[in-house]
Amino acid sequence: MMSLKHICSGGRISTIQGLKNMEAMLLSKRGVSLLLVVLVAVASLGGISSLQTLHAHANAAHPAESNGLALTPFMGWSTWDYLENPTEASVEAQAKVEASKLKAYGFTYVLIDDGWYINPSTTVDQYGRWAINSSRFPHGLSAVASYVHSLGLKFGAYLTPGIPVAAVNTNTPIQGTSYHARDIANTGVHEPNYSYGSSVMYGINYSKPGAQAYVNSWANQLASWGVDFLKMDGVGDHDISDIQAWSAALKQSGRSIVFDLSNQLNVKNASIWRQYSNAWRIGKDDECYCKTQTNWAHVVRVFGEPAPWAQYAGPGGWNDLDSLQISNGPMDGLTNDERQTMMGFWAIEAAPLYLGDDLTRLDSFGLSLLTNKEVIAVDQAGRAASPVSQATSQQIWFMKNSNGSYTVGLFNLGSTTATVKVNWSNLGFSGSAMVHDLWNHSNLGSFSGSFSVTLNTHASRLLTVTHG
Repeated sequence: MMSLKHICSGGRISTIQGLKNMEAMLLSKRGVSLLLVVLVAVASLGGISSLQTLHAHANAAHPAESNGLALTPFMGWSTWDYLENPTEASVEAQAKVEASKLKAYGFTYVLIDDGWYINPSTTVDQYGRWAINSSRFPHGLSAVASYVHSLGLKFGAYLTPGIPVAAVNTNTPIQGTSYHARDIANTGVHEPNYSYGSSVMYGINYSKPGAQAYVNSWANQLASWGVDFLKMDGVGDHDISDIQAWSAALKQSGRSIVFDLSNQLNVKNASIWRQYSNAWRIGKDDECYCKTQTNWAHVVRVFGEPAPWAQYAGPGGWNDLDSLQISNGPMDGLTNDERQTMMGFWAIEAAPLYLGDDLTRLDSFGLSLLTNKEVIAVDQAGRAASPVSQATSQQIWFMKNSNGSYTVGLFNLGSTTATVKVNWSNLGFSGSAMVHDLWNHSNLGSFSGSFSVTLNTHASRLLTVTHG
């Protein structure tokens, strides 16, 4: 095996490709644990200039969901929070706007969240699955999916783990088997459901014959409807068996379906979420459930969530920060500076970008945020930023790009105007560097040793810094 001295050149990794080649060799011969040992050793010798860069390569040690999907963070629109009671007509109206105004910039998913089904404690279909609310979706979800697909977009649906109480009460058959709902239900456990309460879904005992077949029947139903994306809500540590079963079920369905988990997932199980899903909500809802879509208090708390998760973000799996509320003007509950900060932070964290606003009421400033190609490119590069420090409200988050440049976010999270300064030593180099403003598409010039800017309360800058 090559020595660390051979790997490093002048205390730095000679090329990113060299490190990738080393990863491939180690993974093929000695396994993941040896890769981690070498990466940490290289970092300690100065071969990697920051912990953030270590994160960028360490997710090779956390295998991704093997469905080959979500190689970049997904982008789209969700019915939650604007349409908590979605209908066929309202979803199709939103999809039409997404296709005409946002699809060209990468927004391609139309996601129906909670509210499409009848109370599962009273009504299920013939095989014990949720029944579509026909008053809201008179032609079923498959009709909406077909319309969404006709616009060149992709369609998503929503579920929670478990088996409906109504299925157990009536002992519905499990499709394609001789088993029934009572054969697999764990009636000592209730799974959460946010529309109808905590007593409408039982747990599933996956040691029982028929349990996987039941989940497979659900996945096959979704595939037959034309679903391209599934959000599984109410997931916790106790649902690992559910997530493993659903991952297998979606793969056997014959359709490519992105698998997203929600919410407040435990970072201690991050490698499991990454192995069996394509995205995972790392925090609480960012909606305020007040007179506006959100407010600053619900946005600023998100800054406290991503740091320990950064190493798990990468092709096939992403840290989901929740939906964006930045395109409906005053209804968002944020100032323009706060809206820009929200978008900028989601982008530098390589988070999925999906909107929770009313797309039929896009305002010009919000639309300008959503269609900034340079900022979107930061998100789609798929490298999650890490903070220099979170000791104060003036924060610097950064990540190293594949071409050796850095993306840097300067954030003033405080309640008064403040100066935020990034030293090049924070990024791991010295001397001069060129600074480019991503929001304004402007080159700001060459700066020696550092760059600083005075920011209004809750304002931010998003920069590309190029050394040498």
